[in-house]
Amino acid sequence: MMRQPASIPVGISDLYSLNGQRITLSQELGRGGEGSIYAIAEHPQWVAKLYHANKLTPNGLAKLHLSLRYPPQNPAIAAPVDLLLNHRGQVLGFMMPRVPQGYPLHDLYTPRSRRQKLPFFTYTHLHRVARNLSVAVSALHHRGYVIGDVNESNMLVNPSALVFLIDTDSFQIRDRLSGVVYRCGVGKPEFTPPELQGKRFDRCDRTPAQDAFGVAVLIFQLLMEGTHPFDGVYLKSGEPPLIQDRILAGYYPYGQRSVPVRPKPFAPPLTTLHPQLQSLFLRCFETGHQRPEYRPTADEWAVALTQAEQSLISCQRNPRHRYGSHLARCPWCDRTEKLGGRDPFPGPNTIVPPVPKRRSRSKPKPPRRVEPTIYQAPPRRFARPKKPFRRNSRPWQVIIGGTLSLILGYGGYQHWQMEQGRQMKVQEIAQLYGSGQYERCLQAVRQVPLSVRERVQSLGDRCHLGQARQLVRSGQFSGALAELRRVDDPTLAQDTIAHLHQRITSGLLDEAQAFYNQGKPETALAVLDRVPQGTLSPEQRQDLARQWQQGWEANQRRFEAAQAALGEQNPQGAIAQTQELTTDHWQEQGQDLRDRAYGQLVNQALSEDNLSQAEAWLEKIQDSRQRNRLASRLGTLRDRLEYEANRESLQQAWAALYDGDFQLAQERMSQFSGNVSQLDRFGDERPERLRQALSNYRQLQTWLMSDDWQRANTWTRQQLQRFASRRVSCQEVQLLDQLWNEQSSGEQGLRQQLEYKQEQEILGQLNLSLEQQQQLSQMYPRRLVMGQTGADLDYRLANCLGVN
Repeated sequence: MMRQPASIPVGISDLYSLNGQRITLSQELGRGGEGSIYAIAEHPQWVAKLYHANKLTPNGLAKLHLSLRYPPQNPAIAAPVDLLLNHRGQVLGFMMPRVPQGYPLHDLYTPRSRRQKLPFFTYTHLHRVARNLSVAVSALHHRGYVIGDVNESNMLVNPSALVFLIDTDSFQIRDRLSGVVYRCGVGKPEFTPPELQGKRFDRCDRTPAQDAFGVAVLIFQLLMEGTHPFDGVYLKSGEPPLIQDRILAGYYPYGQRSVPVRPKPFAPPLTTLHPQLQSLFLRCFETGHQRPEYRPTADEWAVALTQAEQSLISCQRNPRHRYGSHLARCPWCDRTEKLGGRDPFPGPNTIVPPVPKRRSRSKPKPPRRVEPTIYQAPPRRFARPKKPFRRNSRPWQVIIGGTLSLILGYGGYQHWQMEQGRQMKVQEIAQLYGSGQYERCLQAVRQVPLSVRERVQSLGDRCHLGQARQLVRSGQFSGALAELRRVDDPTLAQDTIAHLHQRITSGLLDEAQAFYNQGKPETALAVLDRVPQGTLSPEQRQDLARQWQQGWEANQRRFEAAQAALGEQNPQGAIAQTQELTTDHWQEQGQDLRDRAYGQLVNQALSEDNLSQAEAWLEKIQDSRQRNRLASRLGTLRDRLEYEANRESLQQAWAALYDGDFQLAQERMSQFSGNVSQLDRFGDERPERLRQALSNYRQLQTWLMSDDWQRANTWTRQQLQRFASRRVSCQEVQLLDQLWNEQSSGEQGLRQQLEYKQEQEILGQLNLSLEQQQQLSQMYPRRLVMGQTGADLDYRLANCLGVN
C-alpha cells in the first residue's frame, strides 16, 4: 500500500471541495498557531489552509461562509475561494490563492534588510508599495471588510512592489442579511488607535477609521526608515512610556501640539516626505486622535502617494537617491553623511557584503618598575594643658553629652530625609493623577505607609473617580461601581458621582436586559441587584423583575402552543405563535419550530403540485439540512412538471402542424424548457422529428406558393413512399393533401386522384388505359407506378383521406 507523505497529517487524506471535487495535498509550505499551509496538486495556483484541532470555532466557520458569499474580489487579497471538507462533510479548512514570492512588509524598513531581500528598491518603490497597500485596504473596506489586526506581518511585498494581504480569515466581516458582525479578536498595540488601547478586541466592532490608523503607521514606517510615528526621545524624568501609552496620550512628536517627546536624532526629518503626506499624517495622528472620523481614508492615501511618487526626482550624485521636488537638496546624501557613510539607497557598485571587524590583540606591556615610596611622619608635638588635671572633673558627662548631640542630630537628619521621600511620593501620585494613569495612581496610594495615607486620601478618591469614568466609557459598569464605593469622602465631586451613578445605572440596566434577552433571567436579576440604590427605587426593581417574569411565562405559553399546533399538523398556527415570541432567546428557540412548520407547508404544496408555493415556503427555512432535504424533493417535482409541460407543448405543436398552422407550431416549440431530451421517448413524435417536419412542410408550402410544381411533386412522392412503408403518419398525408388543395384552389391533390380512380373503378388497379394514364398524369402530385405497392397505396390513401 502506498504510504502517505510525512508532511500531510494522518487522517485527512480524503479531502473534497464544496462541489465534491477530490483535493490532494502535497508538501507543507508553512505552519502557524491556527493551522498549516499546503500545496494542492490539482490547483497549483491555490494553497490549502488546514486548521489545527479545535482551532476552527463556529464563529470562524460562519466567517468563512460569509467570505465565500461576499468575496473581496481583488487579486491582492488572499481570501478563501473554496472550503475543504472531509468525507463526513465537516469543514477542515479552506483554499485560497497562492501568493507569489514575497517578503514581509517590515523587510523594507531598514537599508540592511532591503539590501538583503530587495537590493534594487529605491524610495520610488517604497512609495509604490505604500500606494498598493492603500489600494488593497480600500478594496477591502468597499466590500464591507475591516482588517482589525493591521500589522506588518500579514502583508507581503513581491519584487514588483505589489502588496498581498494574507491571514484574511481573521478579518472582521458583517453579514448583510442578519447584521451580525464577526469580529477580529486580535491586534498589535503599536498599530492600535487610541480609542481601542486597553480594550478587548473580541468585544469591539472595528471600523475602517480604526484600520486607517494602522495603515498610516505602516506607511510612516515605510517612508521613514522604520521609524514609528510615536517613537522618540522622552523629555520628562522617569521611565519612558511604551509606544501604546504614547498612542493613548497622543504624543506625536512631529505634530503642532506640545508633547514631552521629540523625534529621535537619527530618524529622517519629516520634511523628507511630500507636503501632502505630512498633512495627512498630521490629520491622522493629531486631529484624528480625539476624532477618528478625521483620519485619512485608504483612498486618500492612494491619491496622495501617487502624487508624491510622481514628484520624486533623481539625485545627480547617486541616481538611486530619489527625493521630493519640494526639497532643495538630496536628503539621502545628507543622511549618508550623518550615518557615517552608510547609504540608505546605495548604488549598484557600492553594495558589498559587510566585512567583519577583526579584533586586534593588545600586546602585553612590560612590567613597570615599582620604586618604594618612603613616607616621613611629621614630628610629634605635645601641648601642655592650660589647667592641671583634677580627679573630680567628671569627663563622662562630656562624653555622654556629645554622644546625645550626635544621636539627636542624626535622628533629625533621618526625619528630614523620610519627610522628603513622603513629599516625593505625594508628588508622584499627583503626577499620575494629572496624566490620567488612575490605575497606577491607586497602586501607588496603596503602597504608601499609613502615616502618609491621610495626605494622599483626597488624591486617591480622585483617582477612584477617574478610574470609574474610564470603566464607564469601556462598558465595565460593575467595576466602575466598585471604584465609586471606594471613595471615602462622599462630598467630593458630588455632581460627578451622581452623573456616574446615572450612567452606571443605565449601563447595568442595559446589561441586565441583554442577559434576559439571551435567556438568562437569573443573571439578569443578579445584575439588577447591583444597580446603585439611590438611582432605582425598590418598587422600580420589583416592577422590572415582574415584567421579566410575566414576559418569560407568556413566551413559554406561546412556545408550548406552537409545539401543540405543530403536532396537530397546523403549521400556520405554529408560525403565528412563534412570531409573537419577544426575546432573542425565545426567537431562537422558536426558529426550529418555524422551520419544521415551513417544512410541513412545503410538503403540502408538493402534494398539490404547487411548485411556486413550495419554493416560497422553502426560502423561509433557515436550517440548511432541512432545506437541502426538501430541495431535493422540489427538484423531483420541478423535473416532473417540466416534463409534463414540455409534453403538452409537444402535442400542441404536432396538432398545430397537422392543422397547417405552422406559426402556432413554432410558438409551441419555443415553450420547451429544461431537459428536452426526456421527450425523445416519443419516437417519431420527438422534438427533433417535429423540427424537421415543420421545416419540410414549410419548404413544401414555399414551393407550391411559387408554382415550383416539379420540386413539390418530387418531395411529395418521397413522402408517399415513406407512407407506403409506414414511416409517415396519416396526419402528415392529410397535411400534404391540404397543402396541395390550398395552393391549387382545389384542383390538385391526392383526394382528386383517388376520386377519379374510384369513378373509373380503377382504384388499386395496375392495368390502366392510355386515356386513364394521361388523365392521371395531369393531376398533381404525380405518383410513380409502384406495382403492387402502388395498388396498396391507393387503399391506404383512401382509408386515410376518407374516400370510399
